[in-house]
Amino acid sequence: MKKFNLILITVFAAFIAACSGEAPEVAGDEIVGKTVNVETRILEPSTFRSQLRVVGNVETKNDIMISAEVGGRIMEQTVSEGTRVRKGQTILRIDDAKLMQEKAQLEAATAQARENYERLQRVYEESGIGSEIDVLNAKYSYQQSKSALESIKVDLENTTISAPFDGTVEQYVLEEGEMASPGMQVVRLIGTNTYIVTAGVPARYADVVLSGDEVEVWFDTQDTDTLQGTISFVGNSIDPQSRTFRIEVLLPVQQKNYKVDMIANLRLSTLMEENVLIVSEEFIYKEENEFITYVKTENEDGDPIAERRVVVLGPSFRSDVIIRNGLNPGEELITIGSAFLNDGVKLNIVETHGSDLASN
Repeated sequence: MKKFNLILITVFAAFIAACSGEAPEVAGDEIVGKTVNVETRILEPSTFRSQLRVVGNVETKNDIMISAEVGGRIMEQTVSEGTRVRKGQTILRIDDAKLMQEKAQLEAATAQARENYERLQRVYEESGIGSEIDVLNAKYSYQQSKSALESIKVDLENTTISAPFDGTVEQYVLEEGEMASPGMQVVRLIGTNTYIVTAGVPARYADVVLSGDEVEVWFDTQDTDTLQGTISFVGNSIDPQSRTFRIEVLLPVQQKNYKVDMIANLRLSTLMEENVLIVSEEFIYKEENEFITYVKTENEDGDPIAERRVVVLGPSFRSDVIIRNGLNPGEELITIGSAFLNDGVKLNIVETHGSDLASN
């Protein structure tokens, strides 16, 4: 009996609702006549810039290991490590005692060969004594001794190792008293006039990163402002392992706090386009195979409504995207609240931003 009474009550309630003319409640957000609160931005052309950050190392154009050209014991280091030296200044000396003895022997041998050659030549020319071949042999013997003497003189000059450019003595490989042999590295010299940053840039940017481009440089280990550098070299080959090409960036000469092998951050400009419309990607939506945005228009009654626009996208950087087609300068792009829109939905404009606001 209670179940029957419950059914009667339910039927009676439905009848009363039908007689009153009230529409049943509709679930979801598709309510006819709804109004959505939104913010808009006036579209105006601006400049689009995309950038690439890479990490490089500080180097100097002159960073060399100087090798000994003659053998001998390291006799003297004329400056200590860390000392700045000028071009031509002596850095170290190699013991030349043995070479001096060889020089004295060759001087005597050369003088004797010269005297013998001149005597044979004079006797042959004046008295016809001897033969032409004897004169020629004496001449060649003299020339050989003279050449050997000149070679020893060069070796003696090379016992003094001098700086080939202005720089800093970074490290002595051999200490005083140790033996050096020809070709052995003895000292590292680092030039301090020209510092560069070298870095690898991904191969896909090979056609946009060019010599002469301006670059921003900063160091994580220093509290200095960002420096402005210039790309001085762009490699013509791609590293097969990293798939990058090498660039070199000149650092400002007035800065003196660089260290070789410091880690440097580089920000390169990869694209710049002027007079384009830019929209933040958060206000662009994908529907099937199309990208859409919403702009503010008016209906027949002059009320603001949303209009769905299919747009063609161009390059993007971070959250900014170039709009190639679908939007026009001066239109009001719907920003905040656009995610809740459909074509034709009425709008309540909460705030309109000027054209200087690129994205929210």
